[in-house]
Amino acid sequence: MQKLKNIAVPLLPTMVGVATLSNVWNILGYTWIRHISMIAGIAILLLYIGKIIFHFSTVKNEYSQVVPASLYAGFTMLTMIIGSYLFPYSNFFGKLLWSIGLALHTIHLILFIYKNVVKNFEWSSFVPSWFVTLAGIMVSTVIGGPMNEPIIGCTVVVYGFIPAFIVVPIMVYRLWKYPISDGPLFMTKAILAAPTSLFVVSYINVFDNPWPILLYIIYPVLLLTLIYIFINLPKFFSFAFHPGFAGLTFPLAIACVASNKMIGFLANQGHETLSNIVNEIFGIQVYLTTAIISFVLFKFIMLLPCFSKQVAK
Repeated sequence: MQKLKNIAVPLLPTMVGVATLSNVWNILGYTWIRHISMIAGIAILLLYIGKIIFHFSTVKNEYSQVVPASLYAGFTMLTMIIGSYLFPYSNFFGKLLWSIGLALHTIHLILFIYKNVVKNFEWSSFVPSWFVTLAGIMVSTVIGGPMNEPIIGCTVVVYGFIPAFIVVPIMVYRLWKYPISDGPLFMTKAILAAPTSLFVVSYINVFDNPWPILLYIIYPVLLLTLIYIFINLPKFFSFAFHPGFAGLTFPLAIACVASNKMIGFLANQGHETLSNIVNEIFGIQVYLTTAIISFVLFKFIMLLPCFSKQVAK
């Protein structure tokens, strides 16, 4: 049980990225990838529950720090995703997990905003990892269609407008005014792709007739963010591996889902040429995202308790 203490918090959002990417491959017809990834996600979730139970003081200390606290939202996001995965096998248990994840994320979101915005806001600790908490709640609407909770879905999407359209510009200003040029936080820049991607997917999922202008504004912003991320990949990978690499996982995975959603939306709007272009972009995204997440996941596996001794040697 002592080994559970050293499980890194960023492994949680990494597994959210793995699970999300597996849903992309499932759309493409590769169901085994999804099953394997979800089983791995369940294992990591159980390990982290063990850490919370047996090493609560460690978890409490991590949660008291701004960046690790923002990443703990990965726990609730992973819970919701696993709930959606199990839903076809047990509607009751699947929806229960989804509901628990959503409820815990809501509580976490309120506490995080009170502690770090209302009570004690500092520009130095205002970093892109905040979006894991601020925008992560939209995972509930990305995978929550089968739960059939339209009021909750609409509420989450309306809230999601805030991180996607209001907080993102503020974060860009922060990064311009107070640049993050190195260290573990440098990787968090990639998380800028998450709120816009989550909004695109959630908006299309929840509303039967989404307002096109919102998507025509936010999706190009997402593409510009992806271009920025891909251009900076050489610099990202110039650093020795550290848990901050988790910032490259979920944002790129959910961006793939966003592009896939836009393919259908543009086609339904009669923009076949644009739809075909986005389809090609989607293919490039899946190619690069799979490579990046595979690398990060492998490195994290080597840091797990059962492998840590071998790595140390």
